[in-house]
Amino acid sequence: MLSFSYPWLGLLILLPVVMFFSPKHLTRQIALRFSHFDKLIEVTGTQPNSGAVVITPLWWQRILICLTYLSLVIAATKPVWLGEPVAIEQSGREMMVAVDLSGSMEARDFVDPEGIAVRRVDGVKLLLNDFLSQREGDRIGLIAFGDEAYLQAPFTDDFTIISQLLSEMDVRMAGAGTALGDAIGVAVNHFEHSQANNKVLILMTDGRDTTSKYPPIDAAHFAGEHEITIYPIAIGDATNVGEEGIDFDMLERIANYTGGRVFTALNGDDLVEVYTALNQLEETLFDSYTIRPKFELYYWPLTVAVTLNLIMLLIAAQKRRKGDLHG
Repeated sequence: MLSFSYPWLGLLILLPVVMFFSPKHLTRQIALRFSHFDKLIEVTGTQPNSGAVVITPLWWQRILICLTYLSLVIAATKPVWLGEPVAIEQSGREMMVAVDLSGSMEARDFVDPEGIAVRRVDGVKLLLNDFLSQREGDRIGLIAFGDEAYLQAPFTDDFTIISQLLSEMDVRMAGAGTALGDAIGVAVNHFEHSQANNKVLILMTDGRDTTSKYPPIDAAHFAGEHEITIYPIAIGDATNVGEEGIDFDMLERIANYTGGRVFTALNGDDLVEVYTALNQLEETLFDSYTIRPKFELYYWPLTVAVTLNLIMLLIAAQKRRKGDLHG
């Protein structure tokens, strides 16, 4: 469908008509007085006329002027061609990721793709960057927790921001303890305004709670009541004991209360099952809107005007050159 961005500029097409019927402007100039003017006319054999000399354009010049002005007026209205409406829908899943930054995440029992044992927290960063690359269309939120739990980013599809925040995280940045229950509580509070059909919390931790004000099991019950599914991902070697040991019992209880499942991540390949489970979740329609493709057409009348004037200039120059040769 043809449309004009500035249709009111089309009134400029009436300007030449107004100028044609407007009073002519006459400029008075001092004339040379000659006492024997009559004798001069007799000698030269000419007839006197008014002092104003109007050069009348040729027929093709009149047409060129009209077409040029018409083209400029049409271009000024900025014509556009509107395509067929296209419905755009944004759908996906909303997931909150909570990252443990406690002192136990300093343990070097995570194997990177090159086979080198790195810190658990560095392994988490590797896993989450790979995770983000698999989540096109989804919205991800980020929580960091140690002695306290802090929301780092609300739900967003700008994964560049999430990656940047992850790169800046480090062990003990939020304290040396593990406030596992508080992290779940922060996630539940943030999900209150979510309209997603499936609410998912991915809990990346060693699972040994130490400083929570809100007990993890109670927090899991609270999350289950709000229909939030928790997928704990145990980071590190399951055979470790003591401070660096993984509390699988607690992670299993948290997952069971919310309908989730515990996963173990010693390397990047262990997340394949996580991706499979998440991809089976129903997507939620976040937003829906309609757009119409717009194609600018203003340059077409401008091209016509420039082309016609160039052709006429070339023709006039050619005629003038032939005249000079014959002269």
